[in-house]
Amino acid sequence: MRKLIYQGHVLTNLDGLTDSWVLIIGEQRRTDSLFELRRQIQFFEELGVLPQSKLELNSDAQTNVTEKPRPKLPGKK
Repeated sequence: MRKLIYQGHVLTNLDGLTDSWVLIIGEQRRTDSLFELRRQIQFFEELGVLPQSKLELNSDAQTNVTEKPRPKLPGKK
């Protein structure tokens, strides 16, 4: 099984054939060539209809974490 992450979306290929890549977005499962699935991802991102990818969700969660200010140590400027 091969996996490829393209712009935060996971593409998998179980059969090893060039036209059997699978893209799962929400409830939808699309099987096509790697070129066609990449084209569809770009098209749907331009339309703004794709849900946030897992990578975007993780980066949002990390940026929302607030850090406490570190105390200044004596002798350091």
